Amino acid sequence: MEAATLTLPPKILGFWTKCIRTTMHWSQEALAANSNLTTRTIQRIEAGEPVSITTRRSLARGLGYQNLDVFDDPESVAAIMKLLDGARSQKIEDFQKEFPDHIPVVVKRVANGHSLSALAATSEATLLHCDDAISLQAKEKAACLFDYLRDMVDVWDNISFSDKLRYTQEMENMLRELEALDVAVYQGSRSTKMVGVHWENKTPIPLTIGYLLIAPKDKEISQLMVPRRLS
Repeated sequence: MEAATLTLPPKILGFWTKCIRTTMHWSQEALAANSNLTTRTIQRIEAGEPVSITTRRSLARGLGYQNLDVFDDPESVAAIMKLLDGARSQKIEDFQKEFPDHIPVVVKRVANGHSLSALAATSEATLLHCDDAISLQAKEKAACLFDYLRDMVDVWDNISFSDKLRYTQEMENMLRELEALDVAVYQGSRSTKMVGVHWENKTPIPLTIGYLLIAPKDKEISQLMVPRRLS
C-alpha cells in the first residue's frame, strides 16, 4: 500500500469536514467549539491546509467519531475515499442523465507559466470562463490573461523560441497577480473532431480544445461539464 493511502489527504479531509458540518447544519464556529479548536483552524482544515495529528484527532472527536484516528487509519481512510468516489461517480451519472449533451473534462490547478504555454501550444481553440464569485479586479486581470492566451494559441507555431520564453514569463506574471487576488486558475483540454454544417467535405478534422477556468481560491475543482457538441 502506498504511503499516500495511509492517511486522508488534507484537501480530501477539508472537503469531508465541510460535507459533514453542513449536513449537521453547523457553522464553523460551532464545529470549532465542539472540537476544542479555533475557528481559524477549522477554516484552515476546510481550505485543505495540512494540520497536525493532534488537530485531526480533535476534529474527529468534534465530528462525532469514536475512533479518533479515523483520518489516519488505513481502513477508515479507504472507506471514506470509496464513499467519495461513489458519490462523485453518481453525481456525474446523474448530471449526464439530466444533461446528455454535456461531458466531463478533467482540470487541474495551473502551476506556472509553462503550463499555460503548453496549453497554448497544444490547443486549436479555447473555452475560457470566470467564476462570478471572484472580485471585479480579479475579473479584469482574468480578461487580460484570456486575451493573451488566445493570441498565443493563434501565433504559437510561428514565433521564435525567444518570444515563447518571453511570453511564458509574461503569463507567469499574470498568474501570480491573479493568485494575489485570492483566485485559482485551472486548465484542461479535450481532443475531439469537428465537421462544419455547410462544409462540402464532411470529413471530420481533429481539434484540441483548451479550457481555462478562474475561480475563488477556496473552491476546489477537479472537472468541468462542457457541451458535447461544438457550436
